Amino acid sequence: MGHTRNVSTVDYYDAGKLQDAPEHHEYARSMGTLTWSTWDHAIRPFEERVKDFLAAHPPSDPVRFSPGGGLIRQEDGSFAPGTTASRMQRFLAEDWLPGSIHELLSRYALRLSNGPAYRNRAFVAGSFRDTSIKRNQRLRVLHGGVDIEPADMDAAKAEFLDHQEKKKAAEEVRDAIKRMKEDLDKG
Repeated sequence: MGHTRNVSTVDYYDAGKLQDAPEHHEYARSMGTLTWSTWDHAIRPFEERVKDFLAAHPPSDPVRFSPGGGLIRQEDGSFAPGTTASRMQRFLAEDWLPGSIHELLSRYALRLSNGPAYRNRAFVAGSFRDTSIKRNQRLRVLHGGVDIEPADMDAAKAEFLDHQEKKKAAEEVRDAIKRMKEDLDKG
């Protein structure tokens, strides 16, 4: 009595339109999908990379093996885990953002013959604090952890440092008393 999976008869993309994409070779090399092993410099054949992509993203159900991920921005600005429908919408998007078929293909140094032209986006780093807050919020959503950030981070840091200084001072006092007792016992 096996479990049957509802398999679509519709293919969301045409596997026959996959092509080698030399412009993505270095990206695929960094992902570990271009060569046979870490220290191997020989590029895997196009057919092998296509087999891997088709196994990871079958044309009839391309998001089957992506159960998590795909965060969705909520009305209050926070993020919640995505749904199968949102992952499919992301997969079918005609852009190069992460999770789209075109970005996923580039991880295997592949492209669709009728895909959009690649656009290189410049990376603009945000402030360290803003980036950390966003990262921590997304990690909480993904992993379910609860980590409450104080409203006034500077005051919290000052309180933590004050506590650490008092703890260190108490240790130094205890060490000094211990040395004095040892000196008295010797003398």
